[in-house]
Amino acid sequence: MNKPSNATRGSANVAAEIPYPASGYAWYVVIILYLAYTLSFVDRQIIAFLIDPIKQDFQITEVQFSLLHGLAFTLFYTIMGIPLGWLADRANRRNMMAIGVGAWSLMTGMCGVANNYWQLFLARIGVGVGEAALGPAAYSTISDSFPPAKRGLPTSVYSAGVLCGAGLANIFGGLVVQYAMTTGPQTYPVLGEIQPWQLAFLLVSLPGILIVFMMLSVKEAVRREKATVEGTVSLAETFRHIRRYWVAYATLILAPSGFAMTNYGLMTWVPALFERNFEWNRAQVGLPFGSIILFLGTAGLVCGGYLVQKVMQRGVTAAYSKVMIATQLITLPGVVLLVAVHSPYWTLGCIAHIFFFMSFHVGLAPAALHSITPNEMRGQIIALYFFILNLIALALGSYIIASVTQYHFQDTAAVGKSVALVGSTAHAFGIILLIVGMKAYNRVVAELKLK
Repeated sequence: MNKPSNATRGSANVAAEIPYPASGYAWYVVIILYLAYTLSFVDRQIIAFLIDPIKQDFQITEVQFSLLHGLAFTLFYTIMGIPLGWLADRANRRNMMAIGVGAWSLMTGMCGVANNYWQLFLARIGVGVGEAALGPAAYSTISDSFPPAKRGLPTSVYSAGVLCGAGLANIFGGLVVQYAMTTGPQTYPVLGEIQPWQLAFLLVSLPGILIVFMMLSVKEAVRREKATVEGTVSLAETFRHIRRYWVAYATLILAPSGFAMTNYGLMTWVPALFERNFEWNRAQVGLPFGSIILFLGTAGLVCGGYLVQKVMQRGVTAAYSKVMIATQLITLPGVVLLVAVHSPYWTLGCIAHIFFFMSFHVGLAPAALHSITPNEMRGQIIALYFFILNLIALALGSYIIASVTQYHFQDTAAVGKSVALVGSTAHAFGIILLIVGMKAYNRVVAELKLK
């Protein structure tokens, strides 16, 4: 670290003495960030309801669609996440997030005017680039808005935007797509002829305008818990920190990535599973599946934040890891049972079980990473977390599930078995990793004393 000057030492002391924002305002910030995160998942997840129309219009295979859904979005979402995480540790985070919301909303609209596979592929890349600006800046802002012992719940509430967005995408996406698919192609001024699936993209891009203006009402948070008085560290210093505590970071990043493989697998393929196996239309599957994600998923995530705070108050070490291990052990049987059930309602029961208990980890993993990371590195660490998680869970996971369906089972109706096989394996691996990493996690907390 560079030797601090008197000026920087003084500014660091001033920052340390500034009280945290009032609780009401801090939660106002969380709600706006939650709405932005919700919108991001509506925009990225709506495509799951458009699998068969897009395949038919562009004459593509199951694996080609999985690349469109996973790799196209994830490619630059993950690549851009690292430099944007570095920027979030230095620049105005509020402005970064506002620009990101505007960018991904615009690119979602561009998905609605794509006329071939590669245009849609490029537009999905653009959605990923815009959304990459949100996560690192948002988690960093929340950490600077609440004292360490009170971060579990607001972090989990913000993270619930994943499930709210996915739930709304299924509930309203299913209804919108079903309506759009019954109207046939329509001609609009400027846009020309628009296919029903294109209209769905255009409709979900519009709320981004409102979110941008809401984001501008948020003030840039004071940065706290710095490792240096300058308030910045180089990428080299960040990677030295990671290398020193690599076991703790590896387990806290790779384990949730395994859990997320089941999460994203279900979000991507459940609509197709119900259409292919039970002949449910998009509206029929969208309402119950979306409600499960929205209500049970959100409830599980918020319960996770509340539970970990109670556990931490009792002085339990590695509280984040222990809560994640317990809840993912409970989740695993539901994932395995997807192979055995053949009724739409029993399948929904398994999915409900999975989403409630699996959701506990969604907010706890980023909070655990922040608990072992100095402020100046948090944006970069969260960017690295999402880089690896999305490569494994969204890009690779979606591809593996599609490949197992297409090449192993050789039956598109077997997609539920593919999700169960891939998800249960990844879940078991994640649980083992968290158990292995607890000792290393406790060592980092003891040495850095950040929480």
